[in-house]
Amino acid sequence: MHLRGCLQRPVTVPPSGIRRRMMRLVFDERGVRPWVRAVSFVALSVLILLGAAKIIGQLISLDPGLHQRMHAAKHAVKSGGDIPPWFLIVNDLILFSCTLLATWIMSRLEDRPLARVGLPRQRWLRDLAAGCTVGFAMLGLLVAGLLAFGFGRLEPATAGFPAALRSGLAWAAAALLVGAFEEIFFRGYLFAIVREGFGFWTGTAVVTALFMLGHSHNAGENPVGLLTTGAVSVFFCLAIRRTGALWWVIGCHAGWDWAESYFYGSADSGTHASGRLFTLLPHGNIYLSGGTDGPEGSLLCLVVLLIGILALPLLTRRRPGAPELPAGARAGRVP
Repeated sequence: MHLRGCLQRPVTVPPSGIRRRMMRLVFDERGVRPWVRAVSFVALSVLILLGAAKIIGQLISLDPGLHQRMHAAKHAVKSGGDIPPWFLIVNDLILFSCTLLATWIMSRLEDRPLARVGLPRQRWLRDLAAGCTVGFAMLGLLVAGLLAFGFGRLEPATAGFPAALRSGLAWAAAALLVGAFEEIFFRGYLFAIVREGFGFWTGTAVVTALFMLGHSHNAGENPVGLLTTGAVSVFFCLAIRRTGALWWVIGCHAGWDWAESYFYGSADSGTHASGRLFTLLPHGNIYLSGGTDGPEGSLLCLVVLLIGILALPLLTRRRPGAPELPAGARAGRVP
């Protein structure tokens, strides 16, 4: 039995009865329904991650020193302390690898090229770099607004150019892995398949709700921060619809995170980056300054994101020939 493309093979459904109704919940004329594929992708990702975590946990326990360092880093995340870049690099490399593997497996089962889940080979580096630039600039605009209105103060934090350079490179790698993992998981295969079955806005609503849920447990998160998390997701979904790929949003996500954590050294959901270049200290009302949530917890962040959404035609390049998944192909909707 060949598994490749098995999710798109027609299934014979009984003409009547309970069995027919049950099978119609899972299958349609084109194979397994989109909602089943979406749930399967999430479940597969979780199973792969749990297996990898178990194996890696056993390996780490063999080295008491490494085990102690990992425990200290996890405590810093939960308590709102300074996080070393190596911890995020290791953590998100695992998450990224597991998500990419799950994406590849589900794509093979559908006989769907990776380009149709947002990972084409064309222009990937150029789009990634362009996204990084825009993400850095948008966070800079937000910080400039906080400073201009007196909701923050910027102080130097890192002494010495060599140390700042090493730390900056390490945090660049961490930000890139965070962006790649989150975008591929939330707005890669999952977004593509829900969008195909139910339309663009339903797909956007689903991944945005999951994205907000995934960030709701962060230490120091405030209600405005969760709202801006949702706005970021909508912004990225609109960018994907325009560019037909994930590369630009991965870069934008990474550039934003690098600027926030390392360059400006602001709080990010209650935690700080160790070895940051500057430190952005909040001042005043927490819903304007962001408080322990950082700039993402400020109402000014929503203004910056609105500007970004309106400026998408200028910030991104529409690719008419991109292998973009047709929005609502099953439901008869148009993109």
